[in-house]
Amino acid sequence: MSIRKVGILLLVVFAIVLPDPVSGGCWFCKKPCTKTQKNYIVDVCHRYILKSNYARVLPTKHDICCIEVRTLQSNGEGMMQCIADLLTREERLEYDVMVMLYLKRYCTQPPIPAPPHYEVMV
Repeated sequence: MSIRKVGILLLVVFAIVLPDPVSGGCWFCKKPCTKTQKNYIVDVCHRYILKSNYARVLPTKHDICCIEVRTLQSNGEGMMQCIADLLTREERLEYDVMVMLYLKRYCTQPPIPAPPHYEVMV
């Protein structure tokens, strides 16, 4: 084989084996989440992740959507990204992936503490 053919062969092998930089993983690796988990998150967070939700209503921290997002995230850091990666083409047209990824950050942040109450003495 010539050096040129060896170089092209190595380029093809590396392109197949190395991780995909867009999805943060490789196309042949097993996903850490399942379609069942995806369907459940889509079901409980349905009204918040719809693209037609123009008001961008967010769930409360005690809503079932946030509770389940926190439970899912306790399995690993990239779980909501994995759920978003499993969406079909039709689901991507119906649901807003950016809102799904924002829910991960929103639901896992601790609530803002109430300000201290000051007494005014007269």
